[in-house]
Amino acid sequence: MKKIRVNISKIKNHYYAKIPDIVAKQLDLDNSHDIDISIYTHDKFEEQMEIWNIHPEDVDEITFPIKHDVHTMNMYNRIYVPQEYRFFFPKINKDFIIVTNVENIRTHVTTNGYFTKGLRQWFLVNGPVMPDDVLKIKIIDEESNLYEMFFDKGVK
Repeated sequence: MKKIRVNISKIKNHYYAKIPDIVAKQLDLDNSHDIDISIYTHDKFEEQMEIWNIHPEDVDEITFPIKHDVHTMNMYNRIYVPQEYRFFFPKINKDFIIVTNVENIRTHVTTNGYFTKGLRQWFLVNGPVMPDDVLKIKIIDEESNLYEMFFDKGVK
């Protein structure tokens, strides 16, 4: 990994990192692309700061309730992934495989946070999803982008 220095700017109470143009060009960055940044203190550039008590690379499963617009999910056979869990999956629009109780599904996370491809059969068997239903997704093999999804229907 190559270290670079970025400039932080505050614009209207939001912080932005300015990536050097030469780096952005070399990495073919575009608007809305994600990058990883390591954060260091000003005094000790060799010691990385601890921001989170859990590192994303140490997480091998996520669990979250369905809370987003269930009408849209059921109508269009798609599942919303909350922003805080998107780090768990390959970058946006990169396909991966999810093993489910129905079949193996090749899908990806869209820019607006949905799994959209290949879910029609899954919804026929498991749907409709309702608020407070719970999804649990585990990594089976990170190298081959293989995940497993469990669905727990909420009981009202």
